[in-house]
Amino acid sequence: MPTLILMRHAKAGHAPVDFDRPLAPRGRQQAAWQGSALARAVGGVDLAIVSSSARTRQTLTGLNSGGLRVAETWFEDSLYATSWEGILGLLQRVPEDTGSVIVVAHEPTISMAAVMLASKDSPVRDLHAGFSTGTAAIGDVDGWGYLDRGGYVVRDVLIPHME
Repeated sequence: MPTLILMRHAKAGHAPVDFDRPLAPRGRQQAAWQGSALARAVGGVDLAIVSSSARTRQTLTGLNSGGLRVAETWFEDSLYATSWEGILGLLQRVPEDTGSVIVVAHEPTISMAAVMLASKDSPVRDLHAGFSTGTAAIGDVDGWGYLDRGGYVVRDVLIPHME
């Protein structure tokens, strides 16, 4: 069964243009911590679909430095300002033989995608509050081409905890 990870970027710093905001030092720590946690949970991912913004790209770099292996990456400009339906549309284009996907994007869209796609058996109460920076939901889907509402069985929500 394919695995889907929906993740909000790590804590961002400041920049004159929102799209260019880099990760804050805490964000770099969050991303590396989450990379280690995700590597333990799923090993690696076949495909990362990542917003083109600076903070999401740097989150992916941090995930890698924490140990998460990513075989292929799609940088998607549309993820910067899309709806949950936009995320769904991207996921429906994933090749069916892809075993695992991580989407790294922005709030409130990423948590809305988790809520709207989550099955009745998912811990929806954890998803409705929105995702704090660096939070990731991990779950299973039956396939990519026909993924729709209720087709994502969330099995865990990882919130970065750092010492």
